[in-house]
Amino acid sequence: MVIGIRAFLPTLRAMSLPRVVVTPNLLGRTLGPPGDRMAQRSALLAALELLESARAGGEVRTIEDRPFVPVRSLTQRETTSLE
Repeated sequence: MVIGIRAFLPTLRAMSLPRVVVTPNLLGRTLGPPGDRMAQRSALLAALELLESARAGGEVRTIEDRPFVPVRSLTQRETTSLE
């Protein structure tokens, strides 16, 4: 299982990896921006879901772009539910 960024999609496909989740994030932030628990959790859950549901090797899934929600804009209730 590999989680990679969209910029490396052609290389990831060429490597014939068993399962790949591709995120829309930047280099160095594969799972999401630092401190952005929601984005990081989303990437990890997508990877776990792929492990559970893939029917054959070589499957590639892309996490669609999503609006960036800065950590500071989360309410206390939202951040507590992420823990």
